[in-house]
Amino acid sequence: MNNQVILTTKRLIIRKFNLDDINKVYQMSKEKGIKRWLPDQVYKSKEETEEILKYLKSRYRYIPDMNNFPYVFGLELKEGNDLVGHIGLSKIELGIEVGYAIADRYANQGYATEVVTKFSNWTLVNFKLDKLWGIVDQINIASINVLEKSNYALKDKSKGKYRYVYE
Repeated sequence: MNNQVILTTKRLIIRKFNLDDINKVYQMSKEKGIKRWLPDQVYKSKEETEEILKYLKSRYRYIPDMNNFPYVFGLELKEGNDLVGHIGLSKIELGIEVGYAIADRYANQGYATEVVTKFSNWTLVNFKLDKLWGIVDQINIASINVLEKSNYALKDKSKGKYRYVYE
């Protein structure tokens, strides 16, 4: 397995980002879905995108170190090698949260569920965790569906957010 590849699913490769991804990541950051649900991932320029990718790449040397989050990986189609999104882990008050996004063009094709399911299993094993969290805005129905189809269980609702757990 290529050392850039973390994991594969039926249709996707979960891989480390590289600087060849700058244009695509910048383009995705301008899409409607990212602007609405992940506004902190909207970049002002390709230069800012490059700095973000350099930072994310610097984190890879620590995998799987519980003290060095975030870890964010690109999602690439096996057929066509198109970068279609990302998935990652961040530290939150409750523990570790999974976060993900799929480019608008590839939304509603089951990619998010496919990758969240496989990546969540991988994360529990490789980081020796007993649970993983998914936190979503209560009106983000698509993301709620992804978590529920990926075997996350609703733990609580507060302040407009749904907190899901994967054990």
